[in-house]
Amino acid sequence: MLRGPEARLRLITVLLIAAVLPVIWELVRLQVLDRERYQTKVEELVVRPYALAAPPVGTIRDRNHDLLVGNIPIYSVGAEIGLITDTTMASDELAPLLGMDPAVLEQMLGDEEWPYVWRRLADGIRGEAAETVKDLKQTKWNWLTLEPTWERFYPEGELAAHALGFTNKDGNGYGIEASQYHLLQPRPASALGEVDVLRVPLSEELAKGKLRAFPGSDLTLTLDRTVQAFVEGELEKAMVEYGASGGTIIVMNPKTGAILASASYPDYNPSLFSHYDASEQRRFVDPAVSVVYEPGSVFKVLTIAAAIDSGSITRDWSYMDNGLIEYGGVTVYNFDRSSRGHQNLQGVVDHSLNVGVATLATQFIGPETFADYILRFGFGRPTNVGLFGEAAGLVHLPTDLAWADSFLVTNPFGQGIAVTPMQMATALASLANHGTMMKPRLVVERVTPEGEVVPVPPKVVDQTVSAETADFVVGLMEHAVNNTIVQAQVPGYRVAGKTGTAQIPIAGGYDPVDVITSFVGFGPLPDPEVLILVKIDRPQVERNLRWGTQTAAPVFSTVAERLFVLLGIPPTEPVDL
Repeated sequence: MLRGPEARLRLITVLLIAAVLPVIWELVRLQVLDRERYQTKVEELVVRPYALAAPPVGTIRDRNHDLLVGNIPIYSVGAEIGLITDTTMASDELAPLLGMDPAVLEQMLGDEEWPYVWRRLADGIRGEAAETVKDLKQTKWNWLTLEPTWERFYPEGELAAHALGFTNKDGNGYGIEASQYHLLQPRPASALGEVDVLRVPLSEELAKGKLRAFPGSDLTLTLDRTVQAFVEGELEKAMVEYGASGGTIIVMNPKTGAILASASYPDYNPSLFSHYDASEQRRFVDPAVSVVYEPGSVFKVLTIAAAIDSGSITRDWSYMDNGLIEYGGVTVYNFDRSSRGHQNLQGVVDHSLNVGVATLATQFIGPETFADYILRFGFGRPTNVGLFGEAAGLVHLPTDLAWADSFLVTNPFGQGIAVTPMQMATALASLANHGTMMKPRLVVERVTPEGEVVPVPPKVVDQTVSAETADFVVGLMEHAVNNTIVQAQVPGYRVAGKTGTAQIPIAGGYDPVDVITSFVGFGPLPDPEVLILVKIDRPQVERNLRWGTQTAAPVFSTVAERLFVLLGIPPTEPVDL
């Protein structure tokens, strides 16, 4: 038997071992048996997904680099709950800045199970409220967090609303914003790594600058802010003067296809798109590219161009106008039911004779050749101007199962065929450009996030007719403006153009009262730099004044006269004082 010091030493040893064994067991449990569970809890505290501050969406500017669409900073405000010492005082001071009820905010700021838990408090904080929250974070409460993001900003309000458009958070929308969404969107940067108690990343990649976020590409458009504003003002005046339900004006450079202005009424404010109710959201659809109409008599000059260019007739062609023509079970009359007797091509344009162009198509051009030229002029397919939701229009071809001979007698004067204003402007621009059709375009260049400037040059689509044919038809149109469509004349400038007055299709036929009037003109001749399409929907004026000559042509004259000056285009003719 052990006695004395040896016994006491052994007892102490046993007691120490007994005391240490639970510690060892706990260490084994923590480090080996339950390691993964506790590692996960640690990672939840210090390893979190994080992202760099959201870069902005690309800006959109006009051709003079004036800002059309930009970004304003907004913030998401959060809090590291475990660092808050006085939730009552904090909620009382923060609630008005965040637009919240103090009691609700105080509850959100309360203690959590885990210390240092971060909680989002409010989104969309901007302006003075955001600046005040920033000051509070810097001077008083370091537990506040502010995550910057961006909101689209339209400094000109409704200006060019349809062309610019908007997108929602899912990237769906209208206009350039939607069609160029893939270029405008930024490239965010995120990672999974260690963060400190204030959620500041401790990533080596971030410290070394390897983790980078890039803004979206910036776009420069062909639109001219000054021209657009003036055109929109004139369109609105026309809507009021004629009591019209809607309208469109397109201004294009026929040499390059550049769209200087595209205005439609009614318009809207893109920055407030979410405020429009369901019945008002039809405003978002761009009538210039997404809404089709029967163009009426504007189409006649294209029929004449097709007849001459195809060799179906010569320039000195003439016929006897009896006031009507029957073909394919349809009888076509002149717009005023008159018979004009012996007429040449100039007479067909001057008097806008339905019978004249119907005779050309049915007796000389033929269905296959006529269809070929319709396609050459770009009808039946989108122009690819770069706007979301562009319509292809409606054309009838001899190869279609639904083809009827009646199409060949009505299509030549723009009835029974559906086009967009952009298609019509592009087709007439090819005549103004000596037969060369340019692709209409809205984007001049883009600047990549890396700063590379990528120009978008003009693009030739087709040679619709020969230069000789185009120039001859333009001469017919100039003569008409000088002699019969005098309302379209522009003092000091040679211009050419053609009116249109189209019936509106309804179930079972055409509206007996309402019409769509239009005028497409360009100048100054002989080398036009500006083409202007004016379209007015359902003008409510006296019945004998509901013609393109009395409504759309005067608007063209007013717009062209001012634009020639704004664009620095010198007069081509002396002006009578």
